[in-house]
Amino acid sequence: MIDSAKVTVNKVFEASNNLKFIEGLAYYSGESDSYYTNNGTVLSLADLKKSYDQIGSSVEILKNTIDTWNPTVLSKNTVAFTLAIHIKIKLVGTPEYNGQLVWSGIVQKRNDKWMIIQSHESWLNCIEVITALTASGTTEN
Repeated sequence: MIDSAKVTVNKVFEASNNLKFIEGLAYYSGESDSYYTNNGTVLSLADLKKSYDQIGSSVEILKNTIDTWNPTVLSKNTVAFTLAIHIKIKLVGTPEYNGQLVWSGIVQKRNDKWMIIQSHESWLNCIEVITALTASGTTEN
C-alpha cells in the first residue's frame, strides 16, 4: 500500500522537476475536504493552481531530490508521508539556489485512485530562501 501511494507523490515531484507544475497537480484532490498549505497559507486546489501559474514561467531550473520518505499508514486507504528534500532552483534573474525543504502530505485512495488530499511545504532557513529567490538576492549556496 505504501508503494502504491508513493507512486502518486513521485509523479508530482517528477512533473515539478520537468517544470510541468500544473500536470503534477492532477494528483491533488479538488474535493472540498482537501487542503494545501504553502508559505503559511491554506489553499484550495484552485488557489494552488493559480499560484503555480503565476510563478511557473519564472522557474528556469528545478530539481527536487527526495532524501527520506518517512511513511505512516493511517488506515487501509490512507498514507501520510513526511519527505526531507534537497532542492536546486533557479528563477529568472536570480542565482541558482540550493537548499532544503520538508514536504508532508496525506495520500488517500478515492474512487480507486491515489490522490493527495493534504500537503504542507516548509523551507529550512526561510529568510535565506526569500533573499536568494528575489531579484535583489545574492545568496548562493
